[in-house]
Amino acid sequence: MKTSLEHLPEYKQKELKSIVQVILKNSSYKKTGMIILFGSHARGDWVEDRYVGKDGVIYEYESDFDILVITSSETYADKHAKWNRVEKELRYSYGLRTTASLIVIGINSLNNELQRGRFFYRDIQKEGIVLHDSKIFKLVEAKELPLEIRLEEAKLHFKKWFKSADGFFKAYQSMLEQNELNVAAFQLHQVTERLFATTLLVYTNYKPKSHDLEKLNNRVIAQDPSFIPIFPQNTELEKENFLLLKRAYIDSRYKMDEFHINKEQLEWLAEKVTQLKELTEKSCQKKIRRFEEQINKAN
Repeated sequence: MKTSLEHLPEYKQKELKSIVQVILKNSSYKKTGMIILFGSHARGDWVEDRYVGKDGVIYEYESDFDILVITSSETYADKHAKWNRVEKELRYSYGLRTTASLIVIGINSLNNELQRGRFFYRDIQKEGIVLHDSKIFKLVEAKELPLEIRLEEAKLHFKKWFKSADGFFKAYQSMLEQNELNVAAFQLHQVTERLFATTLLVYTNYKPKSHDLEKLNNRVIAQDPSFIPIFPQNTELEKENFLLLKRAYIDSRYKMDEFHINKEQLEWLAEKVTQLKELTEKSCQKKIRRFEEQINKAN
Protein backbone atom coordinates (compact mmCIF):
# COMPACT_ATOMS: atom_id res chain seq x y z
CA MET A 1 0.00 0.00 0.00
CA LYS A 2 1.21 3.51 -0.79
CA THR A 3 2.45 6.03 1.77
CA SER A 4 3.21 9.16 -0.24
CA LEU A 5 0.94 12.24 -0.24
CA GLU A 6 3.10 14.24 -2.65
CA HIS A 7 0.30 14.43 -5.24
CA LEU A 8 -1.79 16.50 -2.81
CA PRO A 9 -1.44 20.25 -2.19
CA GLU A 10 0.53 21.14 0.92
CA TYR A 11 -2.56 22.40 2.79
CA LYS A 12 -4.31 19.06 2.25
CA GLN A 13 -1.25 17.18 3.51
CA LYS A 14 -1.30 19.32 6.66
CA GLU A 15 -5.02 18.69 7.09
CA LEU A 16 -4.49 14.94 6.91
CA LYS A 17 -1.78 15.12 9.59
CA SER A 18 -4.23 17.00 11.83
CA ILE A 19 -6.92 14.39 11.15
CA VAL A 20 -4.61 11.57 12.20
CA GLN A 21 -3.68 13.43 15.39
CA VAL A 22 -7.34 13.94 16.30
CA ILE A 23 -8.23 10.29 15.66
CA LEU A 24 -5.31 8.99 17.73
CA LYS A 25 -5.96 11.50 20.51
CA ASN A 26 -9.50 10.19 20.86
CA SER A 27 -8.71 6.48 20.66
CA SER A 28 -6.45 3.86 22.16
CA TYR A 29 -3.13 3.44 20.33
CA LYS A 30 -3.34 -0.34 20.67
CA LYS A 31 -6.93 -0.44 19.47
CA THR A 32 -6.43 1.86 16.48
CA GLY A 33 -3.81 0.14 14.39
CA MET A 34 -4.13 1.72 10.94
CA ILE A 35 -5.53 4.87 9.34
CA ILE A 36 -5.82 4.87 5.56
CA LEU A 37 -6.79 7.57 3.06
CA PHE A 38 -8.83 6.17 0.18
CA GLY A 39 -11.18 7.40 -2.53
CA SER A 40 -10.68 10.44 -4.73
CA HIS A 41 -7.95 12.09 -2.66
CA ALA A 42 -5.91 8.88 -2.69
CA ARG A 43 -6.41 8.43 -6.44
CA GLY A 44 -5.82 12.12 -7.23
CA ASP A 45 -9.18 12.80 -8.87
CA TRP A 46 -10.88 14.74 -6.08
CA VAL A 47 -13.42 17.39 -7.05
CA GLU A 48 -13.49 21.08 -6.16
CA ASP A 49 -16.25 22.24 -8.43
CA ARG A 50 -18.32 25.39 -8.83
CA TYR A 51 -20.64 25.65 -11.81
CA VAL A 52 -23.93 27.09 -13.00
CA GLY A 53 -26.61 24.44 -13.57
CA LYS A 54 -29.31 24.36 -16.23
CA ASP A 55 -31.63 26.06 -13.74
CA GLY A 56 -29.23 29.00 -13.40
CA VAL A 57 -28.29 28.03 -9.85
CA ILE A 58 -24.64 28.01 -8.77
CA TYR A 59 -23.63 24.63 -7.33
CA GLU A 60 -20.51 24.03 -5.27
CA TYR A 61 -19.02 20.72 -4.19
CA GLU A 62 -15.73 19.63 -2.68
CA SER A 63 -14.80 15.98 -2.21
CA ASP A 64 -14.45 14.73 1.36
CA PHE A 65 -11.38 13.03 2.73
CA ASP A 66 -12.37 9.34 2.86
CA ILE A 67 -10.66 7.79 5.87
CA LEU A 68 -10.63 4.12 6.86
CA VAL A 69 -9.84 3.50 10.54
CA ILE A 70 -8.89 -0.10 11.36
CA THR A 71 -9.40 -1.13 15.00
CA SER A 72 -8.56 -4.18 17.07
CA SER A 73 -12.18 -5.37 17.26
CA GLU A 74 -15.60 -4.83 15.74
CA THR A 75 -16.87 -3.96 19.22
CA TYR A 76 -14.53 -0.96 19.35
CA ALA A 77 -15.36 -0.06 15.75
CA ASP A 78 -19.09 -0.10 16.58
CA LYS A 79 -18.81 2.62 19.22
CA HIS A 80 -20.79 4.91 16.92
CA ALA A 81 -21.24 7.72 19.44
CA LYS A 82 -17.47 7.85 19.94
CA TRP A 83 -16.63 8.03 16.23
CA ASN A 84 -19.40 10.53 15.60
CA ARG A 85 -17.79 12.77 18.22
CA VAL A 86 -14.45 12.41 16.44
CA GLU A 87 -16.02 13.48 13.13
CA LYS A 88 -17.73 16.39 14.86
CA GLU A 89 -14.45 17.51 16.41
CA LEU A 90 -12.77 17.31 13.02
CA ARG A 91 -15.52 19.37 11.42
CA TYR A 92 -16.01 22.09 14.02
CA SER A 93 -13.02 22.28 16.37
CA TYR A 94 -10.13 22.28 13.94
CA GLY A 95 -11.56 24.38 11.16
CA LEU A 96 -10.40 22.02 8.44
CA ARG A 97 -11.26 23.19 4.96
CA THR A 98 -11.92 19.62 3.78
CA THR A 99 -14.54 17.50 5.54
CA ALA A 100 -13.34 14.10 6.79
CA SER A 101 -15.67 11.14 6.44
CA LEU A 102 -14.72 8.10 8.55
CA ILE A 103 -15.37 4.40 8.07
CA VAL A 104 -14.33 2.35 11.09
CA ILE A 105 -13.91 -1.43 10.92
CA GLY A 106 -12.32 -4.16 13.04
CA ILE A 107 -9.25 -5.94 11.65
CA ASN A 108 -10.90 -9.39 11.59
CA SER A 109 -13.96 -8.05 9.76
CA LEU A 110 -11.76 -6.26 7.24
CA ASN A 111 -9.66 -9.34 6.55
CA ASN A 112 -12.83 -11.41 6.12
CA GLU A 113 -14.09 -8.89 3.55
CA LEU A 114 -10.75 -8.98 1.71
CA GLN A 115 -10.79 -12.80 1.65
CA ARG A 116 -14.31 -12.69 0.21
CA GLY A 117 -13.10 -10.38 -2.54
CA ARG A 118 -15.38 -7.48 -1.50
CA PHE A 119 -14.20 -4.97 -4.09
CA PHE A 120 -14.88 -1.89 -1.96
CA TYR A 121 -12.15 -2.98 0.46
CA ARG A 122 -10.02 -4.54 -2.29
CA ASP A 123 -9.90 -1.15 -4.02
CA ILE A 124 -8.87 0.51 -0.75
CA GLN A 125 -6.04 -1.98 -0.39
CA LYS A 126 -5.01 -1.33 -3.99
CA GLU A 127 -5.35 2.47 -4.07
CA GLY A 128 -5.21 3.56 -0.42
CA ILE A 129 -2.47 5.59 1.25
CA VAL A 130 -1.38 4.66 4.77
CA LEU A 131 -1.47 7.68 7.09
CA HIS A 132 -0.75 5.77 10.30
CA ASP A 133 0.44 2.21 10.91
CA SER A 134 1.17 0.87 14.39
CA LYS A 135 2.50 -2.36 12.80
CA ILE A 136 0.13 -4.28 15.09
CA PHE A 137 -2.18 -5.52 12.31
CA LYS A 138 -1.52 -7.43 9.12
CA LEU A 139 -3.89 -7.25 6.15
CA VAL A 140 -4.48 -10.34 4.04
CA GLU A 141 -4.20 -10.13 0.28
CA ALA A 142 -7.58 -9.41 -1.30
CA LYS A 143 -9.20 -12.12 -3.40
CA GLU A 144 -9.93 -11.18 -7.00
CA LEU A 145 -13.54 -11.80 -8.04
CA PRO A 146 -14.62 -12.25 -11.67
CA LEU A 147 -16.43 -9.30 -13.24
CA GLU A 148 -19.42 -11.58 -13.82
CA ILE A 149 -19.94 -11.87 -10.05
CA ARG A 150 -19.59 -8.11 -9.60
CA LEU A 151 -22.21 -7.59 -12.31
CA GLU A 152 -24.62 -10.10 -10.77
CA GLU A 153 -24.26 -8.52 -7.32
CA ALA A 154 -24.91 -5.06 -8.78
CA LYS A 155 -28.09 -6.26 -10.46
CA LEU A 156 -29.34 -7.94 -7.28
CA HIS A 157 -28.63 -4.84 -5.18
CA PHE A 158 -30.46 -2.62 -7.65
CA LYS A 159 -33.51 -4.88 -7.77
CA LYS A 160 -33.74 -5.21 -3.96
CA TRP A 161 -33.05 -1.65 -2.82
CA PHE A 162 -34.75 0.27 -5.63
CA LYS A 163 -37.92 -1.78 -5.12
CA SER A 164 -37.71 -1.16 -1.36
CA ALA A 165 -37.46 2.61 -1.95
CA ASP A 166 -40.55 2.47 -4.18
CA GLY A 167 -42.51 0.73 -1.41
CA PHE A 168 -41.61 3.38 1.14
CA PHE A 169 -42.57 6.14 -1.31
CA LYS A 170 -46.06 4.63 -1.59
CA ALA A 171 -46.21 4.57 2.22
CA TYR A 172 -45.17 8.25 2.27
CA GLN A 173 -48.00 9.14 -0.13
CA SER A 174 -50.52 7.26 2.04
CA MET A 175 -49.40 9.03 5.23
CA LEU A 176 -49.48 12.41 3.47
CA GLU A 177 -53.07 11.81 2.35
CA GLN A 178 -53.99 10.97 5.96
CA ASN A 179 -52.26 14.17 7.15
CA GLU A 180 -49.86 12.11 9.31
CA LEU A 181 -47.03 14.49 8.50
CA ASN A 182 -44.40 13.22 10.94
CA VAL A 183 -44.89 9.65 9.78
CA ALA A 184 -44.80 10.82 6.15
CA ALA A 185 -41.48 12.57 6.85
CA PHE A 186 -40.01 9.36 8.29
CA GLN A 187 -41.17 7.39 5.24
CA LEU A 188 -39.62 9.97 2.91
CA HIS A 189 -36.34 9.72 4.83
CA GLN A 190 -36.43 5.97 4.29
CA VAL A 191 -37.02 6.41 0.56
CA THR A 192 -33.99 8.70 0.35
CA GLU A 193 -31.78 6.41 2.42
CA ARG A 194 -32.69 3.40 0.27
CA LEU A 195 -32.04 5.26 -2.96
CA PHE A 196 -28.62 6.31 -1.70
CA ALA A 197 -28.00 2.69 -0.66
CA THR A 198 -28.98 1.50 -4.13
CA THR A 199 -26.33 3.64 -5.80
CA LEU A 200 -23.60 2.87 -3.28
CA LEU A 201 -24.20 -0.88 -3.47
CA VAL A 202 -24.32 -0.95 -7.26
CA TYR A 203 -21.13 1.11 -7.54
CA THR A 204 -19.11 -0.25 -4.61
CA ASN A 205 -20.98 -3.21 -3.06
CA TYR A 206 -20.73 -1.31 0.24
CA LYS A 207 -23.29 0.59 2.32
CA PRO A 208 -22.20 2.49 5.46
CA LYS A 209 -23.86 1.68 8.77
CA SER A 210 -25.39 5.13 8.85
CA HIS A 211 -28.80 6.79 8.55
CA ASP A 212 -27.19 10.23 8.13
CA LEU A 213 -28.45 11.50 4.78
CA GLU A 214 -25.75 14.15 4.52
CA LYS A 215 -22.99 11.54 4.77
CA LEU A 216 -24.76 9.18 2.38
CA ASN A 217 -25.37 12.01 -0.09
CA ASN A 218 -21.68 12.91 -0.07
CA ARG A 219 -20.67 9.30 -0.67
CA VAL A 220 -23.08 9.01 -3.60
CA ILE A 221 -21.76 12.24 -5.13
CA ALA A 222 -18.24 10.83 -4.83
CA GLN A 223 -19.35 7.98 -7.12
CA ASP A 224 -21.34 10.12 -9.55
CA PRO A 225 -21.12 13.95 -9.40
CA SER A 226 -24.36 14.27 -11.39
CA PHE A 227 -26.14 13.88 -8.02
CA ILE A 228 -24.81 17.27 -6.81
CA PRO A 229 -27.91 19.33 -7.79
CA ILE A 230 -30.46 16.98 -6.17
CA PHE A 231 -30.18 18.44 -2.67
CA PRO A 232 -28.64 21.91 -3.11
CA GLN A 233 -27.64 23.92 -0.05
CA ASN A 234 -27.59 27.38 -1.59
CA THR A 235 -30.58 28.99 0.18
CA GLU A 236 -31.94 28.93 3.70
CA LEU A 237 -35.05 27.12 2.41
CA GLU A 238 -32.95 24.36 0.86
CA LYS A 239 -30.83 24.00 3.99
CA GLU A 240 -33.84 23.98 6.33
CA ASN A 241 -35.81 21.43 4.30
CA PHE A 242 -32.88 19.04 3.90
CA LEU A 243 -32.17 19.30 7.62
CA LEU A 244 -35.80 18.37 8.33
CA LEU A 245 -35.48 15.32 6.10
CA LYS A 246 -32.20 14.40 7.78
CA ARG A 247 -33.73 14.75 11.28
CA ALA A 248 -36.86 12.80 10.36
CA TYR A 249 -35.26 9.40 11.02
CA ILE A 250 -35.17 10.00 14.78
CA ASP A 251 -36.97 13.22 15.64
CA SER A 252 -40.21 12.51 13.76
CA ARG A 253 -40.72 9.44 15.96
CA TYR A 254 -39.04 10.16 19.28
CA LYS A 255 -39.12 13.97 19.56
CA MET A 256 -42.60 14.59 18.23
CA ASP A 257 -43.12 17.69 20.38
CA GLU A 258 -39.99 19.27 18.87
CA PHE A 259 -40.22 18.06 15.27
CA HIS A 260 -42.51 20.13 13.03
CA ILE A 261 -42.88 19.80 9.28
CA ASN A 262 -45.70 21.10 7.10
CA LYS A 263 -47.28 19.75 3.94
CA GLU A 264 -45.60 22.32 1.72
CA GLN A 265 -42.16 21.31 3.00
CA LEU A 266 -42.94 17.63 2.51
CA GLU A 267 -44.13 18.18 -1.05
CA TRP A 268 -41.00 20.22 -1.85
CA LEU A 269 -38.84 17.40 -0.48
CA ALA A 270 -40.89 14.75 -2.28
CA GLU A 271 -40.20 16.49 -5.58
CA LYS A 272 -36.46 16.34 -4.84
CA VAL A 273 -36.73 12.68 -3.85
CA THR A 274 -38.58 11.94 -7.10
CA GLN A 275 -35.67 13.52 -9.00
CA LEU A 276 -33.30 11.42 -6.88
CA LYS A 277 -35.21 8.28 -7.81
CA GLU A 278 -35.03 9.04 -11.54
CA LEU A 279 -31.31 9.81 -11.38
CA THR A 280 -30.62 6.72 -9.25
CA GLU A 281 -32.17 4.46 -11.87
CA LYS A 282 -30.32 6.21 -14.70
CA SER A 283 -26.96 6.18 -12.93
CA CYS A 284 -27.18 2.58 -11.72
CA GLN A 285 -28.26 1.24 -15.09
CA LYS A 286 -25.34 3.10 -16.66
CA LYS A 287 -22.95 1.47 -14.17
CA ILE A 288 -24.44 -1.97 -14.83
CA ARG A 289 -24.03 -1.48 -18.58
CA ARG A 290 -20.42 -0.51 -17.98
CA PHE A 291 -19.83 -3.81 -16.16
CA GLU A 292 -21.41 -5.65 -19.10
CA GLU A 293 -19.19 -3.82 -21.57
CA GLN A 294 -16.08 -4.70 -19.53
CA ILE A 295 -17.08 -8.37 -19.54
CA ASN A 296 -17.75 -8.38 -23.28
CA LYS A 297 -14.43 -6.68 -23.94
CA ALA A 298 -12.59 -9.20 -21.75
CA ASN A 299 -14.19 -12.10 -23.60
